[in-house]
Amino acid sequence: MRKFRKKLLITALGLHILLIGPVIAESVAGIGSEEISQDQAALVLDSLHVQEPPGIEPQAMVASYYASRFHGRKTASGETFDQYAMTCAHRSLPFDTQLIINNPKNGRSIQVRVNDRGPFRHGRDLDLSYAAAKEIGLILPGVATLEVYVLHPENDEHREDLAIN
Repeated sequence: MRKFRKKLLITALGLHILLIGPVIAESVAGIGSEEISQDQAALVLDSLHVQEPPGIEPQAMVASYYASRFHGRKTASGETFDQYAMTCAHRSLPFDTQLIINNPKNGRSIQVRVNDRGPFRHGRDLDLSYAAAKEIGLILPGVATLEVYVLHPENDEHREDLAIN
């Protein structure tokens, strides 16, 4: 009886492959090498275009600050952390990137330089030095959502448009 079941199962699978195989082959036949090569050519053309410089659009970032506990220690960039300098930490922006930060709650603005990595608390995007946090009014609340403008070298002409208070 076992051999019979085995033969029946193998026969059923064979018929299944014979019936379904042509259906799959027909649906795949529409994708020819010509279509694939056209997609690849379009990709190559797109990669040859010169990328426009990034626009000056604010990004909402949750910011906190760090101060005396890290004062005098080395930052990820190798320089010594100075809590009285206008600097900040960001996870991925390149070191020495300039940021203009606006606090929409009080209208204050500052310009800082990225010189460290962090913050390492979930839900936060930016750690300001004590001086930067004090200037923008972040000391009392401790954490706030701020408008951040990343100043790319290509966008230096927009620097004047973003007046710092």
